[in-house]
Amino acid sequence: MSHVTKKEADAYDRMMDAANCIFELLEKSGIDLDETDLEVLSIYIADNAPAVMQILKSVTKRCVI
Repeated sequence: MSHVTKKEADAYDRMMDAANCIFELLEKSGIDLDETDLEVLSIYIADNAPAVMQILKSVTKRCVI
């Protein structure tokens, strides 16, 4: 049996909540992935949130004229 602190359990719950939101976003996007792949990708993105956020910080909006 693994010993998990309340802090670790709360962090895991927040990550899984984020993964659920990402799943819903991807599901609505029309990207052709099956449910298992969407789930795996969503959890991966949520679990790597600090790296994803750092990448997204460097994104700038470009105006297409």
